Amino acid sequence: MEYKSAVISIGNELLIGKTINGNMGFLGSELAAMGFPVDVCEMINDERDAILESITRCWEKYDVVITTGGLGPTEDDITRNVIADFFGKKLQFDDEVWEHITKMFKHRRTKMADSNKVQAMIPEDFTVLRNDRGTAPGLYYSEGGKHFFALPGVPAEMTHLFNFHLREILKDNFDDISGMVQQDLHTFGVSESGLAEMISEKELPEGAHLAWLPQTGRVDLRIYGSDMEALKAAREVVVRKAGEFIWAIDAESPAAVLLDWLKERKLKLAIAESCTGGWVQKHITAVPGSSEAYLGGVVSYSNESKMKLLGVKESTLAEHGAVSSETVLEMARGVKELFDADISIAVTGVAGPDGGTEVNPVGTVYFGFRVGDKSFEAKQISSGGRDRIRHRAAEAAILFLYNFLMDE
Repeated sequence: MEYKSAVISIGNELLIGKTINGNMGFLGSELAAMGFPVDVCEMINDERDAILESITRCWEKYDVVITTGGLGPTEDDITRNVIADFFGKKLQFDDEVWEHITKMFKHRRTKMADSNKVQAMIPEDFTVLRNDRGTAPGLYYSEGGKHFFALPGVPAEMTHLFNFHLREILKDNFDDISGMVQQDLHTFGVSESGLAEMISEKELPEGAHLAWLPQTGRVDLRIYGSDMEALKAAREVVVRKAGEFIWAIDAESPAAVLLDWLKERKLKLAIAESCTGGWVQKHITAVPGSSEAYLGGVVSYSNESKMKLLGVKESTLAEHGAVSSETVLEMARGVKELFDADISIAVTGVAGPDGGTEVNPVGTVYFGFRVGDKSFEAKQISSGGRDRIRHRAAEAAILFLYNFLMDE
C-alpha cells in the first residue's frame, strides 16, 4: 500500500530568505526511502491562522504530517498552542520534560530564563519525544490511523528526533510499507541539457524514474522507484548512454572519492592555488581522515609568492602571465617538490568580477597536475559570480585529477 506524508515548515526566517529550509531536504529523502513520500511541503509564517489552516489541510489528506519549528521559548513560538487547539487538547506541565530542560542548562552552565517553562507544556494525550540535542521536546499524536509529529526547527535537533524516534514509530505502525530505493549517478564534463539529449525516462523500465540534479559545475542523475530490479535495469540504461561522464555512484563528494583512491595506494597529495584561494584545500580537508593522504598546500596569490614558494620562473610569468598553462604547470611541479608529494594539483585563473582579458576572460581557470613524473593540464571557462567560479574550479580540479587517475 502507498502512503503519503506532508511537511509543514514553520518560521518567518524561512520566508524572508535568511534561513535555508534544509530540514525539507532531509525529511523528503528519508521519508521517501521509508515508503512515505512527501506529497506536499507548506512553508508558513509563525502566525496562528496560517499554522491552523495548514495543519487542517494536511491532517485531512495525509497519513503522516510533520511540522518543524515554533517549539522554542519565545513569543513567536506558538506551534504547540495551535496544535493543542486543533486537536482539542489542554496543555499540561510535564515534570519529566522540565527536569530534562533544567539538566540541559546545568550541563551548558547557562542561566535558564523563566520563558523556558513553556517548553514543558505538553498537549494531553501526546507522546513526548525526548530531545537530547536541545530543550524543545518533539511531540507525537496518533488518531484514526494517522500520525502527527511536531519537531524543533533546529536541523541538528530535528534529525536527531527523526532518527531516534520517528523511524521506529513509523515502522511499528505500518507493516506493509515498501520503501523508495534510489541511486545517484554523478557526472562531470557534460551539461544537464546534454544529458537530457542522451537519456529519456521513456527508455527506463516501468517503475523506475529519473531526476536531473544540477550541482555547481556538474550534474547528478537520480534513479528512483520502489522496485529494486527496475532500478538495476534503469542504471544499466543510464551507464550505457552516459557512462563516459559518470565518475561515481552514490558518492559523498569528489574529494572523498579522490582521497579514498589515494589512501588505498598510500599516495600523498599537495595543492597550490591562486584564484581559488584555498577552496580546493577546503574541499579536501572537509573529509574526515584527509590527513592520511593530504600533506598540505600553498595559496600563492601574488606573482612574488609563486616565484618564492613554488619556484615559478620570472621569465614564465613575464612571457605567459600568471593565468596560463605554463605557469600552472610550474606551480604543480613546485608544490609537489615543496611537500615531497606523489601527486599535486595547481590552479590559477580569473575569478572576477574584474581582471579579464580577451585571451583570458573572467571565469577562465587553468589547472596543472603532476602524477609521479607525468604532467597534464586542463582549462575551464565558467560563467556566474566570483564564488560560483571558484567553487566550480575547486571541484573541477579534484575531478580532472580523479578522472585522469581512473584512465591510467
